[in-house]
Amino acid sequence: MYDLLRDGLTSGGLALLARAIAENPDEEGLLLLVGLETDPTHPLADWKTIERAVTKHVPSENWKGAYDIVPTPALEVRRKLLAMTTDGGRSDAAARTLNEIDKIRDEYGAPETEPRRPDLKSGKPWPIITPEARAD
Repeated sequence: MYDLLRDGLTSGGLALLARAIAENPDEEGLLLLVGLETDPTHPLADWKTIERAVTKHVPSENWKGAYDIVPTPALEVRRKLLAMTTDGGRSDAAARTLNEIDKIRDEYGAPETEPRRPDLKSGKPWPIITPEARAD
């Protein structure tokens, strides 16, 4: 499926494959969807897709039929997303995804083994702040 999408998201069948990956993404699938995004008003990886890639649902010990959402390590995907960022602007899907991961980490916590900054050696600014968000 991933190879079909890499070759080009042009037909309805390929769009259906992208939606299928968005329903149950792994790190490679999330990176693929972010890389294919061309229209920031219709992201291929929405908040729920990103949440599924960086958390897991664990059956609750206290409530039958319920689950807890716990963070899973995502350092490598965050590094790759940081490398994919451009300007942090509205059309920068990688920066938007990183910011969404940060919001998810704020809500559910972060794994102890995952540093706040994805890649210190890259020299890229962190967090990514768009020019509109900066206070002058």
